Amino acid sequence: MQGTHTRRWMGIALAGVVLALAASNAFAQVFYPYPGARPVTDESPSLGLVAGFGDNLIRLGGFGRFNLTPVADLGIEAVYDNVDSEGTGDDTGFGGAGIDGKYGIVTADESVPVDIALQLGAGFRARSDFLHIRVPLGGMVSHDFVWSEGRRIVPFGGVYMLMDYVSIETAGGDESDTDFDVELRLGAGAEIIARGSVFAALHTGNGTAFFIGFNAGL
Repeated sequence: MQGTHTRRWMGIALAGVVLALAASNAFAQVFYPYPGARPVTDESPSLGLVAGFGDNLIRLGGFGRFNLTPVADLGIEAVYDNVDSEGTGDDTGFGGAGIDGKYGIVTADESVPVDIALQLGAGFRARSDFLHIRVPLGGMVSHDFVWSEGRRIVPFGGVYMLMDYVSIETAGGDESDTDFDVELRLGAGAEIIARGSVFAALHTGNGTAFFIGFNAGL
């Protein structure tokens, strides 16, 4: 029992170190927030839709999360971004996809009231003359509140260090740039039907965006 508690507090300390390093240097669902640190179970892989709204940006996406082990799952996503080219009145469309892994290092119980997970992902957005590659690394903390008929409300928060590589083809040749930033994600999900939830989240740091979505277990 003592060894279990020691490993648990070591896991919490590790998560704190990762979050502190991320904050000191300025995803991991890559382009959207899945609500909660706890990995999905093998009995209930999750599929969903999400919409995001930011500065000159509308993002539409679909995603799935699938169990790998009792403490890990895998996420895949596809997105379409509509960007208002500021000052021109023209809209530009980008398609993209991402993949991420989530690993739970702490599971909530009587001694520790939160779930904590580390995440690593990679994804891209592209069009004919543009490529954006994003690699997020960070951690998420959440807590499940049980309400009517055993359904759950899950507030969550996470900090992610983002590596963004952008390549643009111009008349003068290829121009590229690599940037590192930090993103804070805060939100909550609420189970409204059996195995079905709505969620909302705010991303800030690398720009600001608001997300709403729905996910359901199979």
